[in-house]
Amino acid sequence: MVKRNIQANRIFVAYPWRIYRAMWENLIAEWHKRYPLHFMAIGRDPGQPAAELLAKILDALDHSSCAFLDASGGNPNVSLEYGYAKSIMSENDIYLFLDQHSSTSSNPGSAIISDLAGTFANQYTLDDKRLKESVEAIIFRHPYNRRFQQFCRQRRYKGGPRRFLIRILRQLDGQDSILRRELLDRVTHESRKSESYVDGYLKELHRGGLITITRGNEYASRITIAG
Repeated sequence: MVKRNIQANRIFVAYPWRIYRAMWENLIAEWHKRYPLHFMAIGRDPGQPAAELLAKILDALDHSSCAFLDASGGNPNVSLEYGYAKSIMSENDIYLFLDQHSSTSSNPGSAIISDLAGTFANQYTLDDKRLKESVEAIIFRHPYNRRFQQFCRQRRYKGGPRRFLIRILRQLDGQDSILRRELLDRVTHESRKSESYVDGYLKELHRGGLITITRGNEYASRITIAG
């Protein structure tokens, strides 16, 4: 298996948009407030060529620590993403989900590819909590989340301080790195906290091995998620 340049807190998420988009987006919005992980779903922009969208999806998978794939309805796009994920990830890093009331089928002519037929999937329905519970059980075991939880316990960070740390980490969602100066400006503006207050938490995250701050002045130093 080819060694990948993984963003340690990124999870690739794919799901059928027509029926399941609102459900997944609501759950992801909640998880982004509670956890240090970045749930990355790729949608098609208006007028975007299919080849460009595919390249964007494959790049996101290449840099993700694991993948959450909702195969409900036999969606062919999710099937393609599953096939690519299998080629670059361990089976233990690929998680399938399935609405048990959807019309998924492995019969000839159906949308779902044969690779998915018979594969274990975490089942749920639109009116129960099994999807949320299944994902949160995986989140609990995720290496980056475990490191973050240990970091907070050691420093007794709860409530406001813990939420503030997650707010800082959100600034790195969707990008490999960010200028330290840019992150300081964003977070001080959004939170109305002093620059020294924000910088103190940045240094703590760096010392705790959750982010990496490169050397240099504030206009050259960059911040990345630590692997």
